Amino acid sequence: MKSLFFKTMLFTALMLLLASCTTKKDGAVEGSVVPPSPGMRVTVSQEGKPIRAFDIDSLDGKFRILLPAGKYDISVTSPSAPYPAIFPGISVLSNATVTLPPVETTRPSGAKKLTGKVTPSAGTTLTLLSEGKERAAINAGTDGKYEFVGLPAGAYTLRVSSPGYAETYEEISVTEDRESSRNMRLLYAAPIDGVDWNLGIIRAKGKGKFPSDSPNTTIMREMARRAALSDAERNLVRIVEQIKIDSSHDIKSSMTNSAFSIKIKGYLQGFKLVGEHDIEGGVELELELPLTGRNGLTGILAD
Repeated sequence: MKSLFFKTMLFTALMLLLASCTTKKDGAVEGSVVPPSPGMRVTVSQEGKPIRAFDIDSLDGKFRILLPAGKYDISVTSPSAPYPAIFPGISVLSNATVTLPPVETTRPSGAKKLTGKVTPSAGTTLTLLSEGKERAAINAGTDGKYEFVGLPAGAYTLRVSSPGYAETYEEISVTEDRESSRNMRLLYAAPIDGVDWNLGIIRAKGKGKFPSDSPNTTIMREMARRAALSDAERNLVRIVEQIKIDSSHDIKSSMTNSAFSIKIKGYLQGFKLVGEHDIEGGVELELELPLTGRNGLTGILAD
């Protein structure tokens, strides 16, 4: 019993020593944004790759990050700032704190809002990009509503992501004469042949055979193209019907709603012909539909 007791005490002491050593290796970076506002975020990068990001307290605008000793790039984004504040090459030493200069932001005259609602709301993050750089990021509310404030007029990209759903982008223009509003819908990212979630597109192929009784080559090819187009359209419908609006409902099961059915049928007619190939005894066509964007399936569902 004594041997077991001493072994237990020795193990506990060793774990405390290791924890102490680990803590001493960490340093810290702290800073603040003035005036504070919702939607502020700090991102830590190392060797060009983001390794940590989190929201800054919107009440006092202060942040503090514990980091292992090393060199980092720190960027701070705020809706009230036209571009991120970047602090490159920040050296963090063990058991020491680096204090960054305050990030001062001013709301530009004529600043506007970008508001809307996103579905699903749980765990959904909305990131606003300007000229390819992150401007601000916020989490959707429990009701799905979001709001970016203090935006100068210009072109933006709104990126929306949520665990288990396909990330979507949409180009948005904020003008000086009015505030902008945009609802967003994410699609459940289930594996489906013909759906490329990364590129945000749907593709379907169709085949048509050359008829043996056509009077000439031109008519023979045109009849094969028509058959291939009909086949591709049918395949496109089958693919779209499999796409899930959420974990338990797909497009096909929702087509019982007449208004919804009309929207989907109109969307399906907006395909593009992106490929035509000769195959043995006929023709193959490839059609494409956008998944994301204002004219994509996410835009149709959001409206």
